[in-house]
Amino acid sequence: MNFFGEIALPIVLFIIMVGIGLSTRISDFKALIKYPKATIVGVISQIILLPIIALFLAWIFNFDESVTLGLLLLSLCPSGTGSNIITKMVGGNLALSVSLTTVSNFKSLVTIPIILNWFIANAEGLAADVQLDYIDMTIRVFALTIIPTALGVFIGEKWSFIVDSTKKTLKWLLPGLLFGVFTAIMFFDEPKSQGVDITEMIIPAIIINLASMFGSLIFAKFFKVENKQAIAIGIEGGLKNSAIGLMIATTFLHVGAVELLILAYSFISFYLTFVMSFLIRKVLV
Repeated sequence: MNFFGEIALPIVLFIIMVGIGLSTRISDFKALIKYPKATIVGVISQIILLPIIALFLAWIFNFDESVTLGLLLLSLCPSGTGSNIITKMVGGNLALSVSLTTVSNFKSLVTIPIILNWFIANAEGLAADVQLDYIDMTIRVFALTIIPTALGVFIGEKWSFIVDSTKKTLKWLLPGLLFGVFTAIMFFDEPKSQGVDITEMIIPAIIINLASMFGSLIFAKFFKVENKQAIAIGIEGGLKNSAIGLMIATTFLHVGAVELLILAYSFISFYLTFVMSFLIRKVLV
């Protein structure tokens, strides 16, 4: 058993999702009604567009099936608090960003197990080695995303002083915990593949990050979504909650290339998304 990937990561993920809930208010969901077109475009981009982008990139760059699986998994992961932080920093529509982050957690309950099972069943090199239990995966994702998020929202609504007193601490503690457990997995957990190095995953990680971000942004602008809303949709598409992806990779997939791709993505995606978002803001806002 790999302690950090199979034990520590789910605990840290649960804590992070509680933190997401604490930073969310029920009133934030008014954005789903206030910006119906942007909401629909944002949801469609996450459910349909991003997986298509991942598979298209794998085809264009001729990535092998294990790397393709990692790209697909990242495209299916919900967005996280990082997307909300960057959206606020660059002047995007924060209410829409928070709403889409929460909705993306619900959609992942369906899209992650269904689409991953479909891909594995049709990938000749993976089908014999990777078996996914649909029910087990759905329960695990639900327990580590929806339940803690709902708990955080409940605590924040009922005892708002807890949010006020912990807001600054959580802003740095949660990313720190995530960075720590990711680093521990990379250095201390037993590697799943001796023939794969994390440096080989940097380029695919950068490609999926940028392609998903700009793909979502262009998709939003194609439907004439307002600039600040489009920025939020682009950031939501490009910056994923890689902790969920890594939990699935370490618990269910056990494919070395997938784990290393997600680790590489987690170390670069926040900073790359921030820089690109700042540049986009200069152009659009």
